[in-house]
Amino acid sequence: MIDFKNVSKLYDTGTEAVHNATFTIDKGEFAFLVGASGSRKVNTD
Repeated sequence: MIDFKNVSKLYDTGTEAVHNATFTIDKGEFAFLVGASGSRKVNTD
């Protein structure tokens, strides 16, 4: 199990991609990050 609690992501440009997200991924479950092309779904920092 993986727990995420109050996760946020703010880019240097001021764009807030995630705001206080809290969720759990249970054993055997899959999670996907989705978004428009070019929305920086992969952290390159």
